[in-house]
Amino acid sequence: MLYDGSPRRLDRARELSRVTPLELRVPSKEIAEISFAEIVDPLLDERVRVMAVKIVGSLTPVLGENFEMALMIADELDAGCVVLPVDAYSADLVLECLNELFRLGATYSKYVVLEPARGVMAGVISGMREHLGGVFKLSISPSPNSTTEEVLALSLAYLGQLKLVKLANFNSRGDAVRVSSVDGMINSFRLVKELVR
Repeated sequence: MLYDGSPRRLDRARELSRVTPLELRVPSKEIAEISFAEIVDPLLDERVRVMAVKIVGSLTPVLGENFEMALMIADELDAGCVVLPVDAYSADLVLECLNELFRLGATYSKYVVLEPARGVMAGVISGMREHLGGVFKLSISPSPNSTTEEVLALSLAYLGQLKLVKLANFNSRGDAVRVSSVDGMINSFRLVKELVR
């Protein structure tokens, strides 16, 4: 759920977290520009349950000291991890910062979950494997071209490093559809059944 500090988003976060803990999506700009208290205090006041903090937008402003702010937010909200989406534009920067990300993740006892795009998956996993200690984990997030078999194969291949598997679904034109839609390319029920087994 995208959170920008607005009252409307706060109300939505409160409603959704009654059903399930959230992956709180915080724009990198917000992490870099607004105070820790402006992000965290309203969520704590409303007792919003958060399982992960995901940074969205350009990673450039948050890699460095602002990444520590993301970890502090996760720590204060009792979330277990910070998720970094890694695409072709940010892969080199993320890989250059792995030592620092590892150190900070270990300091705060939080997982740093990398969510690589298909084209950079191999490089990201190779970089993760150079750092022993269990700080780095993997998130699999389907793209509009993903199939059930592809998401399942990736999930099973990296099961030991896997922290999150996102359920999303797209039709043959690449449009987002309901997770349970029969028009979707991904059979979410089969995916969950296979992963639970």
